[in-house]
Amino acid sequence: MNGAERGSENISTISSVTEMMERIIDTPATSEITILNFDSSAAGGGTFLGGELKYLRVTNLDATNYATLRVLGTSEEYFVTVNPKSSFMLFVDEMDANATGSQAVSMDDIVSIKAQADTAEVQLEVFVAS
Repeated sequence: MNGAERGSENISTISSVTEMMERIIDTPATSEITILNFDSSAAGGGTFLGGELKYLRVTNLDATNYATLRVLGTSEEYFVTVNPKSSFMLFVDEMDANATGSQAVSMDDIVSIKAQADTAEVQLEVFVAS
């Protein structure tokens, strides 16, 4: 404010990255689509080995509409709203989601991440390093 610069830069080096994917996905408002899968035994197009995630960023490139991400585990799921021009980040492919309200922490492997736009199609930029 008042002409003073307010900012910072944080740089983090992530070691042992052997696979990377960057993709822009058209995400419809009419149906949910899978944007990423995790598998314990095999990697492939859009599928990464479970336990190997180093960095995930999903950025909503739209200026108006939000998108909802559904993060699914083996037995639980949670939802995240990615507002226009905002990002969602993960550094591990595990989650703690508990519908019962228990405070016990039990990390669950993420199986897939799905997306659906709000009222109109949005483009999501997906960047993964594992």
